[in-house]
Amino acid sequence: MPNVHGALFALRALGRPGRIVPGIKVDTIARLDFGALKQAGYTGAVFDRDNCLDAWARCKSTFGPGNVLVVSNSAGTKDDPLGIQAESLSFNLGVPVLRHSKKKPACAGEILGYFRRLSIFQSSIPPHPVVETPHPRDNLDPPSLNEPPDPDSIMSVPALPLCPSVPLAPAPRLLVIGDRLMTDVLLASSLGPSHLGIWTTRLWTRPDVPLIRAFEQAVLRTVLWSRNQTFRHGVLEARARGENWLGQEGWSSWIRRMVVGILNRVSVPPDPIPPPTNQLARFVLPIPAKAILAPQLPTTRLGWIWHYSKHGMWYATKIAWVGLAWLAARATLGASRAWTWGLLRIKEAKARRVGVVSHVKS
Repeated sequence: MPNVHGALFALRALGRPGRIVPGIKVDTIARLDFGALKQAGYTGAVFDRDNCLDAWARCKSTFGPGNVLVVSNSAGTKDDPLGIQAESLSFNLGVPVLRHSKKKPACAGEILGYFRRLSIFQSSIPPHPVVETPHPRDNLDPPSLNEPPDPDSIMSVPALPLCPSVPLAPAPRLLVIGDRLMTDVLLASSLGPSHLGIWTTRLWTRPDVPLIRAFEQAVLRTVLWSRNQTFRHGVLEARARGENWLGQEGWSSWIRRMVVGILNRVSVPPDPIPPPTNQLARFVLPIPAKAILAPQLPTTRLGWIWHYSKHGMWYATKIAWVGLAWLAARATLGASRAWTWGLLRIKEAKARRVGVVSHVKS
């Protein structure tokens, strides 16, 4: 079924594109410090079912199975009327799957309602075993059916103890983790400022709707460019000169350094990076050394052909850009020299014309 509510939320988000900016960007949830997030006051996590489930056991052990909720736009919705997908997913993952009538990102109220009910249920359970106490009416003599009731004895029956009031549950603080900006991150913004949206970029399946994903990233780049921000080590920081939105040196800055270095015959270092100021950086773990030192290599002949062709095209593109930049610099220098030479020749021609005219008059 079409996601009408989600489309309306996405259209409203275009008026406020800052709502799709995530608080943390990681390639996988294995880089999240769930213990630190728990200590910071976050009480639960909302996941998408399609990805980012590689550090599942660590997340469940930190927050507890009941506080980890899977929210999908397929399982548990009207597209799953019998709940078969939701039951299967909940059985395999060991956590509940939300049954919601509106798809993401329009199901914020249903998510908060689930966690509020869960918090009320957990707070109503006594921490110690319940001990049965005698009821006040148990010590009374049973009434005689052959005698009229005594009003004094009826009025003297002790009152029943009042039911203790259920304590108010604190408002939940949730982590909304997913790979879509217009659904998962927008859902986190819809829940409120006390919740944290986390964007995961590494997918274990082929990404769906690639055009929409490219549009989402284009909007995100525009917002970060207008704010002069970038993602550095997974969090938002002030962008340095020549830095792109992913915290890496951009092509224009790299080409400028190479051209200046070639013309001046010196090595030009990149621009300095501002010091980190985002407090969310303590929730992001460093990249494991094995992931850096052990890249994935192909195992088939076709894979090796694709590997070398891809890297060859990458280096060829870099060299082509450097060559074009060098040609542009030389062309600019040649045009400047030609312009100066032309102005000099024009001045000389004017001087000769003035000399000829003055000679004729004399």
